[in-house]
Amino acid sequence: MLFDLPHILYMVISSIVTTGLMILCFFVVKNQKYKDIILKISAVLTIALHFSSLYVNFFKNGQTNVEEPMLFPIYPCNVAMWFLAICAFYKNKQSKVFGYIAEFTFYLGIVGGIVGIAFNEIYANAPNLALWSTLKGLLSHSTMIFGCVYLLVGKYIKIRVKNTLSVTCGLLFLLIDGGVIIGLYKIFKLDPPNCMYLLENPFPKIPWFNTYLIGMIGILITFLTTVIVEQIALPKEERWYSKIKEFINRRKQINEWIF
Repeated sequence: MLFDLPHILYMVISSIVTTGLMILCFFVVKNQKYKDIILKISAVLTIALHFSSLYVNFFKNGQTNVEEPMLFPIYPCNVAMWFLAICAFYKNKQSKVFGYIAEFTFYLGIVGGIVGIAFNEIYANAPNLALWSTLKGLLSHSTMIFGCVYLLVGKYIKIRVKNTLSVTCGLLFLLIDGGVIIGLYKIFKLDPPNCMYLLENPFPKIPWFNTYLIGMIGILITFLTTVIVEQIALPKEERWYSKIKEFINRRKQINEWIF
């Protein structure tokens, strides 16, 4: 049962520990080498926890079942987990490609991690933290949230309006990912999972609140949030609209020079 006392206590303790570690890392870890190590540890730990139930069940029962999310990135959290690993081990962290991936991972991992802990399906079906399959489902989301937040704390990314483009591209990737996996299942005549919630609404009681609308709301919230941050943190000449104006003026000058 979700939001019982153990579930609430886990969320509170996880939030406190994550916040405390972030504050500690922010003030203590200054060397880029050690920042990279922290990011790698969080990524590897998330993946290890994700797959750990396979080994626990095998050594406990002599056999194990491989769940679909362990084979394919079926849920947004699965994508965030692998994207976090890509960010952690990406060599050129100054490149534009890294920037796009890291920015999307930051938003997807935090939102997906929070939703994954608060509305964890494994916990809902087996509300017992003594079961490793239940506990690891929560722990893996916690370590993922830590890694994704550290992308900002470790100064791998900045909150800027251009994050909206990264989020838009990332959400398109999720749709493509879902379509490809569902297509593979149908090719092999298998019942496809509700990959990226494309087949069934994540909120059955609100049929109009589908994946596409959620994505558009996410893009809008990202844009509005980053606009507010830029308005507070940056001088006028460095804000998004000044950059656009500067780009347009530059294009006009080039066109005038050519023609």
